[in-house]
Amino acid sequence: MWIRKTHTTSDRIVMEEPRVSIIGLGQVGMALLNAFSKCSIEVVSAFNRSGIDPSVKEKFPNFFFGKGFPGQKDPIGDLIIVAVSDDAITEVAKKLSDLLTFDEHKNVIHCSGTHSSEILKPLKEKGGKTASFHPIKAITRNTVSFEDIWFDMEGDEELLKTLEQLAEKLGASSFRVEPEAKPFLHASAVAASNYLVVLADLLSKISALGNIPEHTAIKALAPLMKNTLSNITELGVTDALTGPIARGDVQTIEKHLQSLDSDPKLQALYKTLGREAVQIAERKKGVSPSLSTIKELLS
Repeated sequence: MWIRKTHTTSDRIVMEEPRVSIIGLGQVGMALLNAFSKCSIEVVSAFNRSGIDPSVKEKFPNFFFGKGFPGQKDPIGDLIIVAVSDDAITEVAKKLSDLLTFDEHKNVIHCSGTHSSEILKPLKEKGGKTASFHPIKAITRNTVSFEDIWFDMEGDEELLKTLEQLAEKLGASSFRVEPEAKPFLHASAVAASNYLVVLADLLSKISALGNIPEHTAIKALAPLMKNTLSNITELGVTDALTGPIARGDVQTIEKHLQSLDSDPKLQALYKTLGREAVQIAERKKGVSPSLSTIKELLS
């Protein structure tokens, strides 16, 4: 591992920052490269199977860039971050175990939300420390920061302590999970991110039935979505539910369903989500005649 500094901050041992190498320069790898450079985390090298875009080399002239996999003579950091697609991690781990020498001072992490550190077993068997370090963030080609997001992580204890401090340096937070919990957490993250896009598509299609342009509907309703997310964070899911189902407004739900008669598919999706909302409302206020009527309308 990295050398521990002799002083403490807030009764916490502070470790020297790792020297980093990145394997894979897709969206996640490039986002990390940008974020590390902004907060002065030392990146000594980056490798990409399809080669390196000239604009990347121009942006980071002091980094060593390599095509494919690193070799013994290439500069390699104390911390190797495998930022490739989930399906490619096994192959990359096998390649690295064949090409590089590993010991307790060499550490490898991957950024997958689904896989645990077990997928890096070939490197652990050679003496390296391993972990998963997954950013819970919708990463695009424009991502340059990980501030105010959370990383979930699991793996070797000593390495996790360092990753906690790495997250802090990025302006992020972190929490530990059991390896078997990762698929559940990732499914939740997909629902939180991807299905929010599906929800936005749903509201734009419903608005379109009233001849409201998509861009107008999204701009008008996005602040409401943000406000609801804020309420969920502050109050919890149950107490954040508002609107006609929470109030038990039967006539409003009837009107909505009538307006969606022209599009049975949208109406069916509205009903499905509505039934889930009824369950939340019942948790909040208990079973009532109005909620029972709404549940029947949505069945």
